[in-house]
Amino acid sequence: MGLIRKSLGVALAVPVGAVAYLTATTNVTTPLSADDELWAVKSFARFNRYNNPSIQDVAWKRLPLSKVRPELRSEEALTTEFCRGAWAGYAYTPQRILMALANKGPRTEGQLFDRQQLASSKYELGTRFSDHFEVVERTSNSITFRAGGSPLEPGPREMDGLFVVSAKVDKAAGTVDLCLKSTFFNSVERIHDWKKPAPFIAELLHRYYARAMVDSGVRYVT
Repeated sequence: MGLIRKSLGVALAVPVGAVAYLTATTNVTTPLSADDELWAVKSFARFNRYNNPSIQDVAWKRLPLSKVRPELRSEEALTTEFCRGAWAGYAYTPQRILMALANKGPRTEGQLFDRQQLASSKYELGTRFSDHFEVVERTSNSITFRAGGSPLEPGPREMDGLFVVSAKVDKAAGTVDLCLKSTFFNSVERIHDWKKPAPFIAELLHRYYARAMVDSGVRYVT
């Protein structure tokens, strides 16, 4: 529940005007479709081996490709910079500071904690930050993070999760979709009552946190 609780705290601090802005400028789709690419990600099958019920959503924004900085118009470059903005920008700042205060030390030496580190990282496979996230898969247009606990303790978690940051360029349409996809589930044991790992209010507030992360990332690429 750690990540959801922290997300709750951040989301509750967002003023009403910001909620209205994020609703008007970003999109959320939930639940994900049965044929969504996330279900084919190796890490999902690996960590959710019991196929337990999950919280699932994707926050996204479509931009004209012409608004993206010219040097970022390839999917790989765009994905990396969008990812940098999502983690180094305003949306993650409160959580980043709290996690640095709680987790930064000799035990986590080598992990990323500072804004400058998150703003310049290449997010290669194995990158760890805030003692809470780890890059577990990477393609030319997506970066998959495991969340929900310390990367130093890689075993099953009651609140396990995956984030997929991606950029998809449609050159024919002249647009780009910038997305943050999330799923949370219990990876410790099989859930027989199909109860989700967090209450609906936490799920709802997470969607606005995800919207803010997308908005934050967009600001780095335009």
